[in-house]
Amino acid sequence: MKRSALVLILLISGVCLFSQIATKILFEDGWKIFGEENFVEKPSLPLTMIVYGDSRWGNQTHRKLVELMDEYRPAIVVHLGDMVNSGDNEKEWEIFFEITAPLRSYAFFQPVKGNHEKPDVYYRRHFGLYNYWAKVEDYVFIFLDPDTGVKRCENFIRSIDLSGKIPIVFLHYPIFSGGPHGRTQTVKNLQVLHDVFRELNVPIVFSSHDHNYQRIVKDGITYIVTGGGGAPLYRLDPIEGLLVGAVVHHFVKVNLHRDRIECEAISVNGEIIDSFTVSVRSSS
Repeated sequence: MKRSALVLILLISGVCLFSQIATKILFEDGWKIFGEENFVEKPSLPLTMIVYGDSRWGNQTHRKLVELMDEYRPAIVVHLGDMVNSGDNEKEWEIFFEITAPLRSYAFFQPVKGNHEKPDVYYRRHFGLYNYWAKVEDYVFIFLDPDTGVKRCENFIRSIDLSGKIPIVFLHYPIFSGGPHGRTQTVKNLQVLHDVFRELNVPIVFSSHDHNYQRIVKDGITYIVTGGGGAPLYRLDPIEGLLVGAVVHHFVKVNLHRDRIECEAISVNGEIIDSFTVSVRSSS
């Protein structure tokens, strides 16, 4: 009986610890804290941001990538979804939070829900954010969940006051892709957002879902697919607008300045597989 009671106490303690994972998230014009955490100032420009997606069950690779990311001390980390392989698997979430703990201890950690976060009982518990936005000086970060509906995503984007601002969009599903998901109806349905991005002068869009790296340019908009966070890699076929592609585990380091966005795609071995700069207008 005593042993059973001890096991029960330990299990309850574990659930309590898991339910109070400390994560700082930029939200609208401020920030939210999920779990216990000390106050951290909102970041200012220039800043370093890390963007990646699709870690899923590739824990060894994910851990190596996080170690590399940590060397850059990013102010913001964006995970583009498929953080775990099964959204209702509590153990996978525990491992994910353990691996990302070094980054989350000081950086704002921005989640985007992927298809593997479904069923999203734990995503709701730990993040509860689907379509949301955050502002850092002249930049407005727009985080979308197309599973809420493409039209709802469009309406959400249009509801944000972008006057004099530079919008950057993040979502799990790509708008264009030379990977196997590029031919799916889900991706084709999202392509109506391209005209919205053009209208609102979005300079760059980040997505994942296909497990590779791609830089695609369409009508002056740079589309980045960064799905190399640890999940098994996918083949890549040439498509219109594809400038650089690589089938490798990686992340993207983004340096934000008032007049430009500097990006480097960095492989799990620390090699730079792509480097480019996007010029943006400055309202200052």
